[in-house]
Amino acid sequence: MAKKRILKKEISHVANELYTEALLCSIFVKNIEMAAIEQVVSRILEMEDNFIRRAHKPDAKENKARVKAYYKKLVVDLEAETEAISKELEKLSKGA
Repeated sequence: MAKKRILKKEISHVANELYTEALLCSIFVKNIEMAAIEQVVSRILEMEDNFIRRAHKPDAKENKARVKAYYKKLVVDLEAETEAISKELEKLSKGA
């Protein structure tokens, strides 16, 4: 990880892309449940907030190896959460 600032911007970018996808689903997919879309949007906002907070405060600042492992885990967790939300949006758009 080069800089926390860049990581935070990437987290926000990913969240914005997911939010845009949810918004487009709500507009263009007919017969989609708006309550389900609202839950997904809420999950996206919580994900963004959670990951930005995690990026701000790493564990054990003195130990560089632990900090590096912390940020690697953060990125892996972000990818997993992003994939889960994308699959949920895909399921909603196909189920409608």
